[in-house]
Amino acid sequence: MSYNKILDNDVKAIKKDMSNLVEATKSQYGRTFEAMKKRDIELANQVISGDKVIDQLQNKFTNMALWKIAKQQMVAGDLRLAVGSILISREIERIADYAKLICMFYINYQPGEIEIGYISKMFDLVNQMLNFISSLFENYENEHRKKVLELRKMLDTNLAELNESLVAEIESSNKLAPKKSMLFISAIRELRNLERAGDHLVNVEEILNFIRTGKFDEVFVDDNDFQ
Repeated sequence: MSYNKILDNDVKAIKKDMSNLVEATKSQYGRTFEAMKKRDIELANQVISGDKVIDQLQNKFTNMALWKIAKQQMVAGDLRLAVGSILISREIERIADYAKLICMFYINYQPGEIEIGYISKMFDLVNQMLNFISSLFENYENEHRKKVLELRKMLDTNLAELNESLVAEIESSNKLAPKKSMLFISAIRELRNLERAGDHLVNVEEILNFIRTGKFDEVFVDDNDFQ
């Protein structure tokens, strides 16, 4: 087998393993959403246990990519793919962590329909971002990039509105039971975690653009991005 053929196979392996990591994370988010909607504690526990699989995939991928860099002495675009994919794998692993934390929140506090509705609203936006990021892996399109940034901005807007509603609930009653207060405070924390997931997904988009172009352009989300 020629050197170029070996290198091509290594590049394909990196892309395949990265795709598997993204799909596993998407599955975690899908199961988390289902666990909350169906109030399925057993499924929530499965998501928590499944996070270990994501960690193992990320560690395995990093070791594999580093080995291929050293073995094949990659250069130019292939090297950017290998190094960039290692960075992306870490971002994806952090995104998966937030699904686990939401399930832990659900098990510990058994939130009501209002809190689940708030989290589901943010959750849906992150899930849409994940789907667009997944499509960018296969075919980088500027319109999909814009959609990722648009959804990230929507996360900010929703977080501000939902936080305000939960804080108003706390302030409206001086007789709020301690457990109820902790529920609201913890719900706010999970909303912010989902906002952070959006930040990680924007980072993934930046790295994908670096792999594609060789330039690292930091994204600033503002109104002009969508005009």
